[in-house]
Amino acid sequence: MKTLKPRRNYAVLAALLGTVLPSVAGAQTVTGWALDRYEPTTTGDVFFMSEHPWYSSTRAFSVGIVADYAANPLVLRQEFAAADGSTTSTTTNIVSGQFVGHLGAAFSFLDRVGLGVSMPMSFYQGGTASPAGTSSLGPAAGVGVGDLRFGARVRLVGHSDRDPISLHVGANLWVPVGSRSNNTSDENVRFEPRLTLAGRASIIRWSAGAAFQVRGNIDAVNLAIGNELRFNAAIGFVALDDNLTIGPEAYVFSAVRDLPAGHGQGSASFQTGQWGGELMLGAHYLIADTVLVGLGGGVGLERGYGIPAGRGLLSVAYAPVTREAPAAPGDRDHDGVLDRDDICPDTPQGPHPDPARRGCPLLDTDGDGVYDNEDICVTVPQGEHPDPTRRGCPLPDSDGDGVFDPDDQCVTTPMGEHPDPDRRGCPDGDRDHDTVLDHGDVCPDVHRGPFPDPARVGCPLPDRDHDTVPDATDACPDVPGAPSEIPARNGCPVGGVVMDGGRINILSPVFFDTDRDTIKPQSFAILSRVADVLRASGFIRRIRVEGHTDDRGDHDHNVDLSNRRAISVMRWLTEHGIDATRMEAQGFGPDRAITSNQTVVGRARNRRVEFVILDPAQPENTMTQSAATADPGEIRDTGSRRRAPR
Repeated sequence: MKTLKPRRNYAVLAALLGTVLPSVAGAQTVTGWALDRYEPTTTGDVFFMSEHPWYSSTRAFSVGIVADYAANPLVLRQEFAAADGSTTSTTTNIVSGQFVGHLGAAFSFLDRVGLGVSMPMSFYQGGTASPAGTSSLGPAAGVGVGDLRFGARVRLVGHSDRDPISLHVGANLWVPVGSRSNNTSDENVRFEPRLTLAGRASIIRWSAGAAFQVRGNIDAVNLAIGNELRFNAAIGFVALDDNLTIGPEAYVFSAVRDLPAGHGQGSASFQTGQWGGELMLGAHYLIADTVLVGLGGGVGLERGYGIPAGRGLLSVAYAPVTREAPAAPGDRDHDGVLDRDDICPDTPQGPHPDPARRGCPLLDTDGDGVYDNEDICVTVPQGEHPDPTRRGCPLPDSDGDGVFDPDDQCVTTPMGEHPDPDRRGCPDGDRDHDTVLDHGDVCPDVHRGPFPDPARVGCPLPDRDHDTVPDATDACPDVPGAPSEIPARNGCPVGGVVMDGGRINILSPVFFDTDRDTIKPQSFAILSRVADVLRASGFIRRIRVEGHTDDRGDHDHNVDLSNRRAISVMRWLTEHGIDATRMEAQGFGPDRAITSNQTVVGRARNRRVEFVILDPAQPENTMTQSAATADPGEIRDTGSRRRAPR
């Protein structure tokens, strides 16, 4: 009966129970195989275990050697059963140490294809031959060669040291020139297709690969040596001007075949003893762009055959790199000033170099022929009319009307479409603001008013009494009155309302209840006359109804009271047919007194309601008698909150 006793981190052979050793000894007699699991990457690569491919644009060829020492790659453990049921075990370090040198060379062409060759040389194997009756395994007695490896790889996409990711395919072929008795060969051809991803990103180099090795079957005690699946990966940090690459590397493998007869059924893939791996920290340094030296060390993982307890690697390769030669000092603009010294490397300095900026021409930002260092107006061309007092500047035209400031009598006012013929650069005036320009206005100082005279441009129809009713239709042309829809009353002071001074003047006051905004009925007649005037004066587009008080009582209360009374008057007019859009209301309290509040008469005159014409604007002339100038004896209380006794 046979049992499997694998040992972690060592290659494992089966142990045989002592009671059955004689019966199976003959069946277990074997010789070795290609024991060293380390397969060096192509000479010149910056990793030990995972390819980081290079091609002819990086280096043309490389030759070198890798010194490889593996500790305890092959260990046999045996267990024996005693009569009392106890067990004892022995451990035999069949290969306790193995030192191999890998000679390699590689070259590339077309910046896409790489070829390589590697020859392992086993210089030393220490250990103890397996006990009699278990197998014929043992260390090699002297120096021996291993299988000659030929390799090829092709770049499909990207460059591993220029792009973040690149893709490569390749294959290795082992020619059996070693010996099984020296643990350096399977004495069968081996073939391995492989796929590699690699790249460079900033200070990181990385690589990952997968391979499948076609290998003849060898049964060694309970080990199923044969076809293998292999994965590898590495990541390196780049430093010292791209010369140093240092970082972790790893690989894992597994046999891909059935377990040997008598040791179970089914696939050996990832079974204990049939798979393993190694983890290593490696560093490579390129000396003078020519010699690549490497140093690495690590430990074995799991229990696969040939996995050592630890491994150390030292490599030296002549692997000169091809770097782009530093460009000769350039002069892109061919102006005789080298780019490194040229502030304007793409602009020739020309015949007028800038003394303050080496390699640059003097600037003429506005393109007017005056260089910026002399140009007072750097961004404004001097044009056809340069200013003799300011070099590089045009004559100023502050208002942009085409008349230069020295000749412009209205420097900041454009002359517009209607220039003043008497004042160059000035617009024609409109002193009376009636929209008729002065040079075409027969009455330049008199507003043409709402009824312009068709026979005299800019003049109003004659209105001797200034009541807005032209003399031709004024029934009382010499007495100020107000417009009326009745021809016989048109322009006459009927009903106590007179148009004058931009106002509708009322000759009797508007009465309110004491300290309230309620209009007394006795004022309805005068308000009706105001409504009649507004209906007859269609040219009046808007008026303001104003409320005023004397200064007795609280100021804020008086302002509020006068405002409410003005609103009441406006509301009354609206209710009697006057469009609300023609009116607005505002109270001023005591703030616009027209006379002193120190006397009863003065206070009575200050308590009033006024109707001010806002649109069209009216010239302010001397008012005729109104509620503000009427006999104080006729005035009633119009708005104090607290009144002195009357």
